[in-house]
Amino acid sequence: MRLIIMALAAMCLTLVVGCNEEDTVLTSQQEQIVRYLTSSHNPRLIAKEEVPNAMVANPPFYERLNTSTYRYIATYYDAGRNAKRQVAAGDEVELIFEAYEFTGNTPSLNALYYTNNADVIAKLAEEGLNTEFWSAEPLKVKIGSGDIIKGVEASLIDCHEGDIVEVYMAFDTAYDKHVVGVVPSKSSVVWAYQIMSVTKN
Repeated sequence: MRLIIMALAAMCLTLVVGCNEEDTVLTSQQEQIVRYLTSSHNPRLIAKEEVPNAMVANPPFYERLNTSTYRYIATYYDAGRNAKRQVAAGDEVELIFEAYEFTGNTPSLNALYYTNNADVIAKLAEEGLNTEFWSAEPLKVKIGSGDIIKGVEASLIDCHEGDIVEVYMAFDTAYDKHVVGVVPSKSSVVWAYQIMSVTKN
């Protein structure tokens, strides 16, 4: 009986330590994303809540969509944007995108793990990468289907056709604890995409 109690205590301690480590990683990634967006990102961004108090008109900003997903819409202030189709649950969208592991710095080709951007694929091929199996076809996503990682799906809601978007995700709204291709477990990632079309449903 004493051995069983000791084993259960050890299991509980392992679970607590594991959870604390995950919380630390998550908090660190969230802080790293905000630090990058407000200091190194070009243009430097402010939080959406700070926009009413900004000293300049139309300040570029990021918004926190949930605990671990941060979105920047580069085309937010473009003339005519609001007249274009807006993304809602159930709609189908087509995206041209680049997906990077996020390290806290400006995403570079070294951190790219997939893209369907023909120009980027051509550049990678010039550098000697085998891109034979990389497709330049737009990625089709139905909002609400769960066919794409949580952070990207959340970032699409309320965007407009033609929008150019960057979405930064801590691991819990990206691939979580899974290893996906060359992306390690518990990785923070960033997707940069353009919404090529929106089909309303």
